[in-house]
Amino acid sequence: MGMADTRAARTPTNVPGQGLRLTAWRLALLMAAALAVSMAYGVTLPLMPSRVERLGAAGAEVARHTGWLTAVYTLGLFLFSPVWGALSDRVDRRVVIALGLVGGGVALWGMDLSPSLAALYLARGGAGVMSAAVLPAVFSYIVEVSVPGRRQKRFAWVASATALGFLLGPAVGNVLGAMAGGGIFGKTAVGMAGSPLVVVAAICFVIAACIALLPRYQKRADDNAGFGGATDDVRIWQSLALTAVVVLGITIAEVGLTLISRDTPVVRPSQVAGYFALCSAVMVAVQMWLYPALERWMGEPRLVTAAMTGMALGLALLARPLAPWMLVTGLIFGAAGIGVLIPALAVRISSAAGPRQGWALGRQSSAASLGQAIGAAATGVLYAQAAPLPFLSAAAVLAVAATWTAGRASSAGTPR
Repeated sequence: MGMADTRAARTPTNVPGQGLRLTAWRLALLMAAALAVSMAYGVTLPLMPSRVERLGAAGAEVARHTGWLTAVYTLGLFLFSPVWGALSDRVDRRVVIALGLVGGGVALWGMDLSPSLAALYLARGGAGVMSAAVLPAVFSYIVEVSVPGRRQKRFAWVASATALGFLLGPAVGNVLGAMAGGGIFGKTAVGMAGSPLVVVAAICFVIAACIALLPRYQKRADDNAGFGGATDDVRIWQSLALTAVVVLGITIAEVGLTLISRDTPVVRPSQVAGYFALCSAVMVAVQMWLYPALERWMGEPRLVTAAMTGMALGLALLARPLAPWMLVTGLIFGAAGIGVLIPALAVRISSAAGPRQGWALGRQSSAASLGQAIGAAATGVLYAQAAPLPFLSAAAVLAVAATWTAGRASSAGTPR
């Protein structure tokens, strides 16, 4: 055996980050997939009440159906993210990403053409089921082609693309809806091609086609060594619980802000969109630039604890904002905290998942959906009792989680 053959025998050819290189354009394509799926969710938010009205609902029924339609989408994410993630562990992840984008686009088209409320519910549920495929497979693909030291930054960039999509989706819906001559789903001014849902569906189709340009990662039986050993189920479930708590907190902040705008002169309803834009901008800035540097400086356990503490403080400030600066400070703390925590917890789950990356990351998407659903429901119930109650309750839960995380890291003496 020659020297070259000896080196080849000693060098693993399928360790994450070796053999394939995640170039800038490949990462950009994965970010585009994440952005498209979050746009597909956000674009419906300003349009759904008008569509529900056009299909025969009136009065309080409009609000009720709008809320239920969002719940149906969230239920699809909750149930099917783990299914798609596990499937992506067994088949080409590019296929799973493309199927999710195409299916989500078709569902958007179906919502645009729905002739009845029943059809609208079916299309909305289908959108949740298919969209659930994208993020677990995207994150898992990144794990396969990234050395561990680069996963934090790349996860953060994908999370930033997701946050940007949530911001762009409603904006696209509002702008194209206005261009359609007042008929949000109408065809009077710009034709069917001008429908916001059809435009975002077309974006999903184009990105799905481009996903085929990504190289395929060839899996082998010894991939387990490259992913850091066996699956640590305890650490995964702990991180899933923290994910649900974090998303619950930010959901209470978002829904609560909408309710505050009706009851306090500190913020007017017309300013809510601007505050949401501020939160998105803070999240993107933290995820793309600050998070990797903070993780290197503080270490992952301390950074997670600090981010949860900051979110708890932000929610406490939102409980009774006596001045605009309190409101802005609370939102910045909350947005910065979730900007750190979503990618940090994804990295924590990935590092404990072994070769079951899609399975574990799919469960994180499911946990996030559960936190969102509970947070939205709890906000309405608690706010009806006392306006500060949902914010203070979420702050207390996050403070307990931060204390528990700090205790776990201290007792173990190693990153948990």
